Amino acid sequence: MNKTLSVFLIIAASLSACRFDKEDELYGKDECETSDVSFSKDIFPILQTRCSTPGCHVQGGGSAVLFENYTQVKAKADDGKLKQRVVVQKDMPPGQPLTACQLKFIEKWLDIGAPNN
Repeated sequence: MNKTLSVFLIIAASLSACRFDKEDELYGKDECETSDVSFSKDIFPILQTRCSTPGCHVQGGGSAVLFENYTQVKAKADDGKLKQRVVVQKDMPPGQPLTACQLKFIEKWLDIGAPNN
């Protein structure tokens, strides 16, 4: 085979291997994308299912700390206790820990000032 043909085939093969794909098509959609984290859409549902449960952070649940609305959650976000217990110590909620994705959402929300969005 002549040298020019070999070079042409190598270039053609390498160019055909290059293609531009969308990242979500290659790897699937990132279900843990936190760029638009929202209290109402992301954080409150986690708290309702994992923290505001009977025996925990609800009225009559045995804890002085309630997580039944934004104001109650924001108070613990502002004093740093929510981040300390949930993100740093990871001892809340007791029993089954939060998933890595849930922790990522909570940490991001806290880092952006815990807005009521």
